[in-house]
Amino acid sequence: MKKITFNLFSVIAVLFTASVNAQCLEAGNGLYPDATYTPATCNGITVNSITTLGYAGEYSNVNVVAGETYTFSSSIATDYITISSDDGVTATVSGTSPLTWVADIDGVVRFYTHADEICTENQTFRARRIVCGIAPCTLPEITFTKVSNCPEATFNVTADVTSMGSAAAITITDNQAGSTPQVANGTGLLTFGPYDNGVTVSLTAVNDDSDVCTVTSANFAQAACPPANDDFANAIAIACGNTLTGSTAAATLDQNDAPDGFGADMDAPNVWFSYTGSGAAESITLNLCGSAYDTSVLIYTGSPGSFALIGGNDDDATCGAFPLNTRSRTSFTSDGTSTYYIAVEGYNATSLGDFTMEVTCSEVNPPAVENQSCDTALALEIDNTDVQSDNSFGTINSVQPSCDTFGSIQDVWFSFVAPTEGTVDVTVTNGFMTSANFNVYSGDCGALEAVTGACNANLTTATTESLTGLVAGNVYRVQVWSNAAEQGTFTLRLANPSLSNSTFDSGTFETYPNPVTDVLHLNYDKDISNVEVFNMVGQQVFTKSSTAHISQIDLSTLAKGVYMVKINADNLVKTVKILKQ
Repeated sequence: MKKITFNLFSVIAVLFTASVNAQCLEAGNGLYPDATYTPATCNGITVNSITTLGYAGEYSNVNVVAGETYTFSSSIATDYITISSDDGVTATVSGTSPLTWVADIDGVVRFYTHADEICTENQTFRARRIVCGIAPCTLPEITFTKVSNCPEATFNVTADVTSMGSAAAITITDNQAGSTPQVANGTGLLTFGPYDNGVTVSLTAVNDDSDVCTVTSANFAQAACPPANDDFANAIAIACGNTLTGSTAAATLDQNDAPDGFGADMDAPNVWFSYTGSGAAESITLNLCGSAYDTSVLIYTGSPGSFALIGGNDDDATCGAFPLNTRSRTSFTSDGTSTYYIAVEGYNATSLGDFTMEVTCSEVNPPAVENQSCDTALALEIDNTDVQSDNSFGTINSVQPSCDTFGSIQDVWFSFVAPTEGTVDVTVTNGFMTSANFNVYSGDCGALEAVTGACNANLTTATTESLTGLVAGNVYRVQVWSNAAEQGTFTLRLANPSLSNSTFDSGTFETYPNPVTDVLHLNYDKDISNVEVFNMVGQQVFTKSSTAHISQIDLSTLAKGVYMVKINADNLVKTVKILKQ
């Protein structure tokens, strides 16, 4: 057992301090407001507000009348209240809000608020309020509720009387000209309306025995009816070739617990659509570029509570210059049989408006290259060779690189081993890829760490990232990507500028035939001393070395597919891609 010791004098001191501080007469935040407050109405019902900007550890001066009953309160129910009638020397009465006191003086008292009974001070806003006098009646308890009648473009307001208070009868009216009051003689539900959209309605309930005991509702209004597909359960089915128009201006946020991703968050009013496969696999493109506000779109399979996110986009730069680049476009693959659910929303809760969504469908094409993931990264040499690649029809990566966080990406992967010395220059040059992006990572595929400052986005010309401080012998990975609308060919080059800058003379080199069935012919004006062939996952499947000139290699034993051929000539290296038939 843990031994507990304590100092008796310390305990006594703490108890004494707590007893003194229970009066809570400290006011580190001073007096607010400066003027002394006099309650305007003393009917025991009306709440007189001194301030809504009060602090804990602050007080207000209040005029009181001897013999009158006062109830002091704070808008924070746990606040501790102290009343002093001698300028804060002693406490007249204290306790947790609300605090009732019958004044025994004519004059000014201090009304202190603190966060708790140990007199904690803070600068969180709270209201200091007073009810003055004794109520001649007991207020009824009524719950007022707006009831939508959409799609009829009207609404009702109900008054649910759960207690009559001291009233034998209560008359309830609305604020609309010519309407008929209703009388409640007991508990129950009364319905008012219907009212047209755009009308602001409030109800007033008056005790027929004493109009002091009056209860007034908040204001109710309905600007517009939510769209028919406001909820997931009412998703509208769409088909290839459809152009959908609508608005999220009156929509609500439905399924806000659904997964976020691909640069989009489920955090704004949304509408729902569904797409069911045609029986064969298809690539489905959703184009919201023509919308009038900052859109985002998310695509799911499954059902509420078990959604699987398969695609999405927030901003697509190919929609045009600002503000069109805040619109959305994305593609996903339908398996032909599943139902896909599409949520159209905005960038955030304030992004609302009219949208247009074009739905187009096409055949599913296999990725142009096989290195679609970190695990299948194509191993490259740091040899200043231009490696041709293509991310067309690539698989979608759900992980967003730090420099491109607004939409789904189609990426391809490469790897290299860091040299013992020098810088590694990574150069990406656009081909048919209209906007290139690339990032560099260290670590294993399951725990990649982005190299600081190496993320590059929205490139339209050749761009080089010079990597320094790499750990010699460690494997690094290069991820190159675009979105679906920008996919295409590009060139990746790895170079060590500290080595020779001599380059392979591509103008005097040729390989043929390509595609190749059996023998690949090599033609160069220098001696070719070594040839290596790699499959698309970086495995060496063929090698040939010679001190003499190599002019052809027999690839007849290789399986059909795409291969990278690495040719070494005169201490220079060139890599070409071939198709084996």
